[in-house]
Amino acid sequence: MLLIHGGAAMNSSIVKTSIMLAIGFIGGIAASNLPLAHAATENPDMASMKFMVSINEVKQNFVFADEFSGKYSKSVTLSSGANRTITLTPMIHEGMQVIELNDNGGITYMGLDGTTTNGKLMIQTRSVENMKAMARAQGWTLE
Repeated sequence: MLLIHGGAAMNSSIVKTSIMLAIGFIGGIAASNLPLAHAATENPDMASMKFMVSINEVKQNFVFADEFSGKYSKSVTLSSGANRTITLTPMIHEGMQVIELNDNGGITYMGLDGTTTNGKLMIQTRSVENMKAMARAQGWTLE
């Protein structure tokens, strides 16, 4: 589907991705300025927290704002033909709330509202709880 705006054609998934990236960037800035209310002495049940994930290759969008809790796994085939399996697991690591990113066996850690790029693959996560809190603080009424 193409959206025509001002004479220019734009792919709707590119528009959606751009909007989510902008929201994520703004959310990251807001979250970095919030008190460390969640960083803490308690260990919350990370498996029950809800997150959204978007997985994109520079050339295509594999997943857009797919909500998950507990563990998330997705296998994708890049335009080059390479296969990648992404597994995300929210956890406490060294006293910090993180999401473990397993990309074909390579393990790194992301913040709860983070974006990482590994080659041509970009993985973005957003805490649903943080997004709703930010929307409410901006006056939005949510269910």
